[in-house]
Amino acid sequence: MSLDMSVEVLPRFVQIELNGVYSFSNLMEHVENFRSEADKAGKNHILIDARRVEGKMTESEKFFVGTRIAEVFGARFKTAVIMAPGNITKMGEMAAINRGARLFITESESEAIEWLEKPSVAVQT
Repeated sequence: MSLDMSVEVLPRFVQIELNGVYSFSNLMEHVENFRSEADKAGKNHILIDARRVEGKMTESEKFFVGTRIAEVFGARFKTAVIMAPGNITKMGEMAAINRGARLFITESESEAIEWLEKPSVAVQT
């Protein structure tokens, strides 16, 4: 079994729900699908709900997924990921942020939505 993805376009963001059994290769393939769904909807805010995904990611897998998100999304997309309690270490989030992505990982749906809807601060260079 692999990860199944359902998509709902909401007024302020695209909500993607993942179900099924985690595999690193399957999740890496889905990263481009997440961006494609946001592009199709004309949205640059994405909420990924991964609370129903079975299985655990290693720290190195979190790092590589975060790096891939940064490569595919860049700073253009603001993405919040909701994960099941006990699965968050922030490794993927930090890998993405350190490469220019806007990513937030949390166990709380309300916290994820609040972060997505908060205006981003422009970075001066």
